[in-house]
Amino acid sequence: MNSRDDSESKEANETRFELDELIALNEEMISLVQAGIPLELGLREMGNELPDRLGKISTKLADQMERGSSLAEAMESEGARFPKVYRVIVEAGIKSGKLTVALEEMSNYAWELFHLRRQIGMAMVYPLIVFSLAYGLFLVFLFEILTRFNVAYEVFRLGEPGPLQFLNKLESTVVYWGLVPPLLLFVFVILWMRTGSSQLLNFKGTSRLIGWIPGVQKIANYYRYGNFSELMSLLIQQNIPFAESIVLAAEATGDDQLVKSANLMAERHLSAQFETGDTTKEYGWPPLLTWLLTTKNHQGELSLALKNAADMYRRKAAHYTRWFRVLFPIFTGTIIGGGTVLCYSLVLFLPFSDMLKQLANP
Repeated sequence: MNSRDDSESKEANETRFELDELIALNEEMISLVQAGIPLELGLREMGNELPDRLGKISTKLADQMERGSSLAEAMESEGARFPKVYRVIVEAGIKSGKLTVALEEMSNYAWELFHLRRQIGMAMVYPLIVFSLAYGLFLVFLFEILTRFNVAYEVFRLGEPGPLQFLNKLESTVVYWGLVPPLLLFVFVILWMRTGSSQLLNFKGTSRLIGWIPGVQKIANYYRYGNFSELMSLLIQQNIPFAESIVLAAEATGDDQLVKSANLMAERHLSAQFETGDTTKEYGWPPLLTWLLTTKNHQGELSLALKNAADMYRRKAAHYTRWFRVLFPIFTGTIIGGGTVLCYSLVLFLPFSDMLKQLANP
């Protein structure tokens, strides 16, 4: 296990940053670097001004840097507080000599995820309220209206239909399942509140919930490809070897598959293995990115091409994000809200319509 993995397991019980806290710290460091203020001095001042956890972490980072540690090493010492992807981005920014650019790209990506999560949360509020009200009315139906249906069927000597039998079965066993939906909803809300941590950067832990939503991973992947291309372009500009650049840039995305493919390409590059159409398919990257990395061998040419590719991937991510923000509220309102209303309507009207049919028969 390498040092990065060791630090990931070290202090695993440490409280992680919320994503908005990490963004705030990142923005402050960008301001310090742009102003030319030594980070250790700026972070110490920030420690006196920022609230609670952010202030304490800023002070700890300043202490570590005053003892001779680099920013990346200082963050490494804090263990799981800083997500691995963020620590690698800082390392890549320092190596490329463009720390500000690396931090800005990180900030833009984090802001997009932050706003995307908030948009998803807002879109789910109305359907979940509809579900809660419908479930409450369903329980009222089982305990009040269902009894009157049973009396009516008995008075008119009608045969008990399948839907009514099913509802009577639910009513007799409500003590076993009645609390399950509210508990599931409560657990979901608790888990959702925890998705706002910095783990959202690489969809680890409870943040996997957001990654499971259709369309989110596609948006995140385009942002990752954009950040990967940008960072690798910066690293190559500083004449850092191709194999080291591609692995470091991939690790900065936090995507396990991208890291695995980058390691494979680095190994083939070091062994001077010739790439074929079949071998390039193993990477699983977009065709343009794969083509650039396997054919553009000149450092300056590859750096410029990757810079242009980064802009293209970010535009694609922004395009899909706009569509997602329009379609997701419609989707949740239709599936969750509309589905709940439909089920409740069927529960109410199926026994009633069957009663009318039986009464209409001669």
